[in-house]
Amino acid sequence: MIVLLLAGLLGGEEGPRLSYRPPYDVNCSAWTERNRGYSDTRTEDRERAFLCLVRDAGGPMFPDNEPDQALLASGRALCALPRWKRNEEWLRSDDWTINLRGLDNALVFLCPDVVMPSDEELVKDEADYVAASNAACRDPWPKARGRKQGTAAYFTSEGGGYYLADDADPDNEDGVEGDYDRLLTGEKTGVGIKTTNRMNICVTVKAFDKAPPLRLKGWQEVAEVGVTSRSGRLTVPAMPPGGEEGTGRALPNVAIKGPGRYRVRVYARADEDAVTILPAEWHLIVVYPGRSKKEVVYRSRD
Repeated sequence: MIVLLLAGLLGGEEGPRLSYRPPYDVNCSAWTERNRGYSDTRTEDRERAFLCLVRDAGGPMFPDNEPDQALLASGRALCALPRWKRNEEWLRSDDWTINLRGLDNALVFLCPDVVMPSDEELVKDEADYVAASNAACRDPWPKARGRKQGTAAYFTSEGGGYYLADDADPDNEDGVEGDYDRLLTGEKTGVGIKTTNRMNICVTVKAFDKAPPLRLKGWQEVAEVGVTSRSGRLTVPAMPPGGEEGTGRALPNVAIKGPGRYRVRVYARADEDAVTILPAEWHLIVVYPGRSKKEVVYRSRD
């Protein structure tokens, strides 16, 4: 992360200087050991409280040898970010000496309104995060235009995985379970799809009138199976208002021929080393009419 340096005091012929408080401050124990909170800290001591906490943590985000002004500027830069982006900056810093709770506990002394937002601000922050996640997702096969298609971020629950199914079929009321050992698990009226990183992913769906060319280049896993739509619908579930799982925006119904049998082909790849809360796994779901129920694995990690 870029640490912003503030201009220091001019010191004659010595040039610009930045004030520096040593890592040890006899008064720091009030915050680092006795957990004195924001409301119990005088206004004039709040910057010191922040400095004590981040110097006590140390690490890449707040190096011990940085001047006070640099650490304060770094903290205020974090305060200016949306909550989700602040978390992203923490992840990218690879700093495990301070966790997110510890970071917020320090930042509250610089920007209490940001660290302790109102309910309205939390709702806005969540909406911004969903929008940013959707914007991070792109069509991985733009040259092949489907009869219906769409791309969105999918927000997974604990354990990952999601499904494409006939959402009007009572048999799918509780969704479709996948198999962690397989990319694609076929059921009669839907498919369960495994995720690799158990984190948020990008999903693109495309519906064709007939089987499109098989393309393996650039994908780590590719599998195909048959499903039946009794109602004429095959969809990936959207995230409901206030929900935690589903697509960040609605994807189209890809049962383009109405009720009947279809083939579902899923392509997947993941950046397993990515350090981000934005999607770092990409799935392409291709659907076309077909009577075969056979499961075919074109490429697997094994």
